[in-house]
Amino acid sequence: MISRFRGRVSSAHLIALLALFVALGSGAYAANKVGTKQIKNKAVSTQKLKGGAVTTGKIANGAVTAAKLKNKAVTASKLAEYTNSGLVKLSIGETKVLLTKGPFTFTAKCEDGGAGLVNATMNVKNTGGTAGLFESDSESNYADPVLDPGEELEAFYPVSQSANYWFGEYYNLFSATSDDGSTSITGNGNIGVKVLGADCVFQLFTQGT
Repeated sequence: MISRFRGRVSSAHLIALLALFVALGSGAYAANKVGTKQIKNKAVSTQKLKGGAVTTGKIANGAVTAAKLKNKAVTASKLAEYTNSGLVKLSIGETKVLLTKGPFTFTAKCEDGGAGLVNATMNVKNTGGTAGLFESDSESNYADPVLDPGEELEAFYPVSQSANYWFGEYYNLFSATSDDGSTSITGNGNIGVKVLGADCVFQLFTQGT
């Protein structure tokens, strides 16, 4: 059997086998030796990247700079620390929670003030079990910023008008911080009555966590 096998193996067979071994060996070599420096610039295009291949953990700190962000790529909705209630229109007698952050709940109220007046208020309530800190320009409570559990204060300057009125100045600025610091936000917004076809109109912005 061995003699028959030897008789049938030609030099061409040996050369082919040698080429096969070299090819297999060079493949293993390439797998271990092809690094960043061996990849030509722009060789790995977007189309060649598998979906989800570039994860947060694979992006170096500081790699994505402002110059590398496309204009308008980062919108407000993509920022976890920013909130915008949008325009909220209420009729007399309606109440709506616009935001809950940690122990703080912000509620818009629209009420009949009598004699043609419409009252619009934006209040904050501590729904947690421990005291927090809350300061608003409307309350001017810089020296007494403690917001006890269950306590409710004005977040915005209240509006009571019988004619069109829209207010969004510094009296609507506020700051709220929980006792453990896990929630700490600043905010502001707009409040008005008898505008845009509604009895009361609100808009609340906050930033922080």
